[in-house]
Amino acid sequence: RFEPTQPLTFSSDIWTLACTMWDIMGQRTLFEGLLTNDDDMTSQQVELLGPLPSEWLTKWKESRDKGSKSTHQPPTSSTQSWEDRFEKHMQQSRIREGMPPFESRERDAFISMLRSMLRFRPEDRPSAQQVLESEWMVKWALPEYEKIRNTD
Repeated sequence: RFEPTQPLTFSSDIWTLACTMWDIMGQRTLFEGLLTNDDDMTSQQVELLGPLPSEWLTKWKESRDKGSKSTHQPPTSSTQSWEDRFEKHMQQSRIREGMPPFESRERDAFISMLRSMLRFRPEDRPSAQQVLESEWMVKWALPEYEKIRNTD
């Protein structure tokens, strides 16, 4: 959105992977896209991820001044933390389904991995290899995958 002339790279896939992981594990989207315009989506992202890079924020404010019909203003602080969202979307749904909740160390590692994957600037996101080497992947996801794979 803010660098429309830049070609998409594998970093876009990292962002999408993070959102998909949240969608699957939380059984709900991280960012609500239904009936949402670009400004509203950006507002949601800023609320969770923090401020846009300064030049993007300037472009966003300029586009809003030119008549955008967004219902949101650029937020100045997060309204619902990662931990709050995790508790509401992940933990509560696991408990409802009779599954054990995540322990705090796993929760923190999962959130840390997703945060790194959802950096605004594509060049600041980890590679697929770095995601696979993240603490959550190494200590929880990959060992669980191996257990499932070995039972087939």
